[in-house]
Amino acid sequence: MRDFASASFQLSNLRLPHPSLDFLRFNRHEEQADDANFTAIVSTPVVVDNMVFSEYILGRPVHEVVARMRSEPDMVGVQESAVTEYVRGQLHLMQYLEYYMCRPRYFLEQRHLLPLCDKARMGLVEQYYAFDEPVMLEFLGRKLNSRTRTYLPELATKTGIPVASCKRQFENIRRIAKQAEDEEGMPLVNEIMDRFALSEPLATHYAHILFLNINRVDTTKRCLSHFKFADFDFCASILIQYWTTTTSTMTLDDIDQPLTQHAQQLKSLLVENKANFDSLCTLVRVHISSLLPKTPSGSSASTSTIPSSALLALLENRTVRGSTQIRAILRVSFSIVADIGASSTLRNALGIIVEKIVDSFASMGLRSEDMELFYDSVIIHSIGIVTEQIPDSVPAIEALSRTLTGTKLLGRRLFRQKSSIFGPLTKIRPAQ
Repeated sequence: MRDFASASFQLSNLRLPHPSLDFLRFNRHEEQADDANFTAIVSTPVVVDNMVFSEYILGRPVHEVVARMRSEPDMVGVQESAVTEYVRGQLHLMQYLEYYMCRPRYFLEQRHLLPLCDKARMGLVEQYYAFDEPVMLEFLGRKLNSRTRTYLPELATKTGIPVASCKRQFENIRRIAKQAEDEEGMPLVNEIMDRFALSEPLATHYAHILFLNINRVDTTKRCLSHFKFADFDFCASILIQYWTTTTSTMTLDDIDQPLTQHAQQLKSLLVENKANFDSLCTLVRVHISSLLPKTPSGSSASTSTIPSSALLALLENRTVRGSTQIRAILRVSFSIVADIGASSTLRNALGIIVEKIVDSFASMGLRSEDMELFYDSVIIHSIGIVTEQIPDSVPAIEALSRTLTGTKLLGRRLFRQKSSIFGPLTKIRPAQ
């Protein structure tokens, strides 16, 4: 049971030093005085109640926090007035703490502020910067400005999350984005971990959010409306891993320009060149056909590695229609990367993948596993063609793998079993 007696001191008498306050120096009046007067503030040890802190950052009012606390088994028999005073005291303390949560590195370095161990301090910071995925989903693709701030009450109603919590999350992402603008030359994940003392997983999430926002990657199109924050977080990780430079600071300038040039070259070599394209299709067809089990009853292969009849029919269809479908899919796959240095292409990349690649596979009755088999086979058999026809083919082969692997992973995450019924890429959330 919480010790309410030890928490009965007036928190209004607790003074936490401001970072800009030289609290060890007397002011001019005190230096001229004949006698030096000192004020000593003594209280019981400061206790930060983790449950109350969690409710505070969620924006819960006092009566809701009190009701939750009184529902705990160890609160049986405790008077409501005592619990209320305890909660009010804790909330008062947390109002002081919030100033330092906005300056987490200072909070961790100044050990005189609160007698808390490093683990407890870092836990408070991690909690404060945690976010709700439905809220963060609405921030994707929006400018983090005053117009978005006025949208917070509507967002709170839409998500069922208190407006105070929405505001905290908005200010957190703005604060981190501002820091990202001011710093250059360091990968953003490392910068966030260093400046805000966040764990690597949480810092990585923020880096993905900022990548999507800085580059204005559109997640508001109707064809993307049913995807969750986790889907876009994964897509951002793939875009960064496969299509940006290894020293990326998550800005548009860090799109790998040599990669885009190689992608354009590969499109001309493997898609536009009819002889190479026909040869590639033949090799892919033979390879995928060989993956069929010899006897259905004796096969022990996973169903994910067995091509469907629809994929085999597509590859064996030597008519103009079958060839055109495969060519269109490969052309889009290379074109996205070849043109991704343009802001408009990067902005619409996810929508293009859904409508031009995912829906093309789904409309032909293919599974996401078929799409993966197709891309893997294309990568394997394109290497031979590239090696034969491009001098110093190592960079081109690397670009081939990065281009098609990234497209494959994005497509699998955004795969839908039925073709789109929506028509043009219209928006269901207002763009900012």
